Amino acid sequence: MVGSKKNKPMKYSKIYFLSAMLLLLVMPVCGQQSGSAFEPNLSRTFTNPLWRGADPWIVKHDGMYYTCRGVGSGIEVTESRFLTRHERSRMVWFTPKEGWNRANIWAPELHPVNGKWYIYYAAGETRETPFIWQRTGVLESDTPLGTYRDLGLLYTGDDPRQRYENIWSIDMTVFTHKDQLYAVWSGWEHNSYTDATNQNLYIAPMPTPTTIGKRVLLSVPDQLWQMGEHIALEEGPAVIKHDGNVFIMFSTRGSWTIHYRLGQLRLRDADADPLDPKSWIKSGPVFLGDSKNVFGVGHASFTTSPDDKEWWIYYHSKVDTTSGWNRVARLQKFTFDADGNPFFGPAVLPDVPISRPSGEYELETAKQ
Repeated sequence: MVGSKKNKPMKYSKIYFLSAMLLLLVMPVCGQQSGSAFEPNLSRTFTNPLWRGADPWIVKHDGMYYTCRGVGSGIEVTESRFLTRHERSRMVWFTPKEGWNRANIWAPELHPVNGKWYIYYAAGETRETPFIWQRTGVLESDTPLGTYRDLGLLYTGDDPRQRYENIWSIDMTVFTHKDQLYAVWSGWEHNSYTDATNQNLYIAPMPTPTTIGKRVLLSVPDQLWQMGEHIALEEGPAVIKHDGNVFIMFSTRGSWTIHYRLGQLRLRDADADPLDPKSWIKSGPVFLGDSKNVFGVGHASFTTSPDDKEWWIYYHSKVDTTSGWNRVARLQKFTFDADGNPFFGPAVLPDVPISRPSGEYELETAKQ
């Protein structure tokens, strides 16, 4: 196991990560604690950014929106009828004092599966750099804002039968295709002494929401538009299903740089095997920031407006050009082109009024 080896200094330390986590503790957010009253928003527009933080995750279920994010030493879930603001929030889980997951909660995602709610998250056994300890865990609850049960570490190595040497993994997402549940995540080929290690996308079948089958190397960062930093990476996968098409959107280039961007994998057709890398067509970059106003966009999730007439991307960007992880969450509408691919257009500039998602204003004012 990598845990038996002495750490080497990483080539480029992620010195901004802990400061970014501290910002989450002191900056205001859109949500409040459960039961708090909210003033109605009678405006027909909103502006970006929405809140400080990174890796925004959103899922729509039975007409409600749920977000999930790491806050300090735990995980927060919010609930709302609206995309542009939270109505309720709750810290649903706190890290243990000891164990593999006591530090560095990264990019939690909330998913409803078979009547239960699951949070997939990355964590490590120490806050110290290099960040070579990140593995993936799963939490389970009966309700989205309930108290979550820690179901432990997921195996993301090469031999799920023997469970020999679990391998570094982050940013797990899950999706169902033809009644089969799959996991997709960002991981290393082998464990390493340094976090300056290339990251690939892996896919595996899931017999249950808490078990993972044999991993398959799905995609590696091998295109020119994915290169430029001291490591090449693919991370933050998220799935879009639209008109029979299945897409895995992912982030590439350095998340600490202004070059962070989105790429795309498209399943060739509905009958293609998701576990066969040849079934997926890579293209990109499909969403970029710019050098003056919106820097380093990435790690997105996707949903529809309250009336399901529009699609929206929920993503983060850097606050400035300085190398580091000081980021904010943003939201904007997107469409699909003639070939069925998502078309995002340019990132909307900060503080520019944007029409609220279709049906949101009417939903709010109908009860006034």
